[in-house]
Amino acid sequence: MTHEDRLALARELVQRILRKYGDAVLGIALYGSVARRADTAYSDIELRVITDDSVVEHDVEYVHTSGAKIEINYEQAKSYLRRAASVDTEWPIWAAIYRQYLVLFEREDFFAQAQRAIENLKDEDFRAAQAQLISEDLYELVQKIRGAWEQKKEENLRWWAGRFLWFSVLWLGLANRKYFTTGGTVWDEVRHFAMLPKNLEHQLTVLAGFKPSSVSEVYRAVEDLWSEIQKLAESQGVIWKSDEWLV
Repeated sequence: MTHEDRLALARELVQRILRKYGDAVLGIALYGSVARRADTAYSDIELRVITDDSVVEHDVEYVHTSGAKIEINYEQAKSYLRRAASVDTEWPIWAAIYRQYLVLFEREDFFAQAQRAIENLKDEDFRAAQAQLISEDLYELVQKIRGAWEQKKEENLRWWAGRFLWFSVLWLGLANRKYFTTGGTVWDEVRHFAMLPKNLEHQLTVLAGFKPSSVSEVYRAVEDLWSEIQKLAESQGVIWKSDEWLV
């Protein structure tokens, strides 16, 4: 199936959606690789349908007998606009959905409203997400990795180290106010961020398993990356520890 085939199929799906939901549909956008004209012979067709409150939010995901993988996300307008203007710990991964798309249908310039909402993102929201990601995920993983190192549990250490790298990359996206185009471009794009830890290339190579590394190399890479992230957090005024006992 070619790019033109996928685009034609997406437009046919739009007509089917409009016949089913009618005036409740406020906008339909194609996102993902097809919207960017970066699709391959194996790419999915991904649609986001914006509706009024009369349609319950839900997802439709299936493989058609033609071989096409279809994903249709139904989202109410109020949820879409709220999400577009928000920041959370996974923002670097999902933000592209609200920024890189091809409009196939809309009423009353709906997607222009979404773009205005996006422009209101605040630095304090990013710092709050950075603090949450450090305290809830990175710090906990570092402690698990240290425990595995002491107990000589290599499999656990390597598994948690991979998770630590993933959350570190998300944190760097937040720190740089940058989102990733797609999951398949994360490693290439993070290397070009303005604010990066020292020795990131080595840390990526070891922790992502780009080449065979000893368990001691993995452990040291985690400690080095953790140290660098703490320095970057301090430089940005990200406070992730509490002086109080909270209950």
